[in-house]
Amino acid sequence: MKRTATTPDRIAEAAVSQLLLGGAASLTVGDVARRAGISSALVHYHYDSKQGLLRAAAERLAVARTERRMRPLEGPGLDAIDALRLALEVEAASGGERAWHDLLHLGRDDAPLKETLDRHRERELDTLAARLPALLTSLGSAPAVAAEQLALVVQAALDGFGLALATGVNPGSVRSAYDAFWLVVIGAGQTGR
Repeated sequence: MKRTATTPDRIAEAAVSQLLLGGAASLTVGDVARRAGISSALVHYHYDSKQGLLRAAAERLAVARTERRMRPLEGPGLDAIDALRLALEVEAASGGERAWHDLLHLGRDDAPLKETLDRHRERELDTLAARLPALLTSLGSAPAVAAEQLALVVQAALDGFGLALATGVNPGSVRSAYDAFWLVVIGAGQTGR
């Protein structure tokens, strides 16, 4: 049996849609209410404030973003690396990267929002640390540093590539930089042949 979305679910999904459309600056209770097809009073009933609504949207956005970024790394070799690049392009085109960076900016002054974002960043790091050694092994390489350190480097690079795409940098230039990054990572772990 298919689960029917609850009102809080509909509101949070409408808030995510609004974030993707125009970033955090465009998130208003009125716009979210219209998008969800309910009254502003009902939004306030379920989410005490705009900040509460923003935190709920951030949680959903972070879960989806982490899943889209990490799913490709379940596969082996260059196919996984290419699938990850495509996921970054989709995320940037959807408005997700811009919304994510807006939320990171807002999180500087909102401790609960920052906690939500940090929790998902840690989950992504753990997933990277677990999957990168197998990925590199499938390419005839091995991590040149501890998996946790490599995960930090890869996460920072992915964030940079995603932000570049979201801000309009030529996708071909981003792809060249992305490919060069992975060649360095793979090459650093190869022994002389």
